[in-house]
Amino acid sequence: MKRAIILLRRRAISSIPVLLIVVVFTFLLLESASGDAVDAYLGAIGGGDAALRQSLRESYGLDHSMFARLWLYLSSLARLDLGWSVAFGRPVAELIAERLPNTLLLMGSATALSFGLGSALGILAGARPGTWRDRLLSIGSLIVYAIPSFWLGLVLSIAFSVKLRWFPIAGIETIASGKTGFSRALDISDHLVLPVGALALIYLALFLRVMRAGMAEAWKLDFVLFARAKGLSRSRIVLRHVARNALLPLVTMLGLQSAAMLGGSVVIESVFAIPGFGRLAQEAVNGRDAPLLMGIIVTSAVLVISVNFLVDLVYAALDPRIGASEGGA
Repeated sequence: MKRAIILLRRRAISSIPVLLIVVVFTFLLLESASGDAVDAYLGAIGGGDAALRQSLRESYGLDHSMFARLWLYLSSLARLDLGWSVAFGRPVAELIAERLPNTLLLMGSATALSFGLGSALGILAGARPGTWRDRLLSIGSLIVYAIPSFWLGLVLSIAFSVKLRWFPIAGIETIASGKTGFSRALDISDHLVLPVGALALIYLALFLRVMRAGMAEAWKLDFVLFARAKGLSRSRIVLRHVARNALLPLVTMLGLQSAAMLGGSVVIESVFAIPGFGRLAQEAVNGRDAPLLMGIIVTSAVLVISVNFLVDLVYAALDPRIGASEGGA
């Protein structure tokens, strides 16, 4: 427990400059884009005179210099204030709190399914390298990994929603259904089957290939050869020695793919019209709402950092030498 606390503290301290770089770079990038929320608003209402434009810019603090606005934003962020959405006329934190659970539900479900099933199929393929089962799973995973997630989502939607009518075509739940408790949970699960499947299949193939490659390497290690020489059963060698050792690169890949999984969930949200980060980011871009975009990016960065915190803890649990070296450093 003490090593875990020290590890988390070191990771938290090292993540502060990373988050600061993300915030500053994103802010400067958005500032370099032409137009702002006032321009988008005036365009939506059919234009306005110079006095109205100046009044709106002053009310939203857009009349200050770029570096003054950056300093004000960093000061607000230090107080955990994400600012005010110009397009929605509401606090950014409030908007994110409404949409974030949908994205986390989609991303978490897809991650659990892809990691669990991918590692299981990887163990199945790597248990006997070179057999027909190994080759079939490897070729199948390569084909699935080559398919774009948005195309797969569209195909699943057409096949199972439009043609077969097995699942809802869009949304996170039935609008104004009045369902509560377990019936609402079933309704949400029914809506999530296709988007979770579309997102999970791509990463399932990746985890399968990484697990299979790790097991192929583990079969050549000395302790595995020694276990085979002792006459241990193949199933015991696979589960207790080979698969455990092969899990280390798989856990590393899970941390590295967390940002890609978040980006993939944004694409899937657009395909299935799920009100999450993807829809919110699209609306922020259309409205040129820089504070809302900044809030989305900052929250996404914090999510990725948090996932990597958890991966570090799992990695230290699988390999105690890592936790010991971090704690003693």
